[in-house]
Amino acid sequence: MGILQRIEYKDVEGIRVGRFASRINTTCILYRIDGTVIDTGPPNQWRWVRQFLHEKDVRQVFITHHHEDHSGNGANIHREWAAAAIQAHPDALPLLQQGYHLHLYRQIIWGRPDHYTIEPVTGGLSIRNDLRAELVHAPGHSTDMTCVYLPERGWLFTGDLYIASRPKFLRRDENPRQEIESLRTVLKLDFQTVFCAHRGVVQNGRQALQDKLEFLLDLQQNVHELARQGLSPKEVTQRLLGREELLSWMTFFHFSKRNLIQTFWPDHA
Repeated sequence: MGILQRIEYKDVEGIRVGRFASRINTTCILYRIDGTVIDTGPPNQWRWVRQFLHEKDVRQVFITHHHEDHSGNGANIHREWAAAAIQAHPDALPLLQQGYHLHLYRQIIWGRPDHYTIEPVTGGLSIRNDLRAELVHAPGHSTDMTCVYLPERGWLFTGDLYIASRPKFLRRDENPRQEIESLRTVLKLDFQTVFCAHRGVVQNGRQALQDKLEFLLDLQQNVHELARQGLSPKEVTQRLLGREELLSWMTFFHFSKRNLIQTFWPDHA
């Protein structure tokens, strides 16, 4: 389909790519500051990612987490820019080097990535001589989810920590309880602008993340209250989030509303 959107915000550049443009979560944005690239886009969009990256030399790549829409072109980048450091949180290393289970719907939307070697990093990134980023581990969406924080700019690249202030769907392997703690962690930082890999540039980003935290806390409380009243997970889902939509059925409920309710169920470990 090609590049769906070009993003320019001060000295940050980005592109939104994706095979299906109907929803923000079927497209993904990779960002660039000079020679530093944050995320790589999905493998089935390499033609357009490659075109974007060749506009400037690639010095280093940081992958916010291992999911294929964020990490999928790492092997391609390594082949074309052998000197570029490709980095991620240590928890991503076995997943990117050895592979992981990839559901059919994800293969259709994003494609199947090749395995490749990364450099594990946890401290920070030198963007350039006058600009350094801190790495903030923020698990929940995935165990390796990491934000890139530029304190001098008040910027936070959030990968998939944000996406929406009022999420209704959840992957079966996500942990929103853990994500609540990650939101609390990043909200201790001094930032305003969020660079989301799906939503784009969110200039009132602190409030957006605060809104998401409050929504999840309220949802958790409401789930507990309705469960105490004797309602089933299906009934609670319909009352709080509405009926399941086509997306749930297309993913065989790996990505669904009920997943979000069930993870907040009182006896859920």
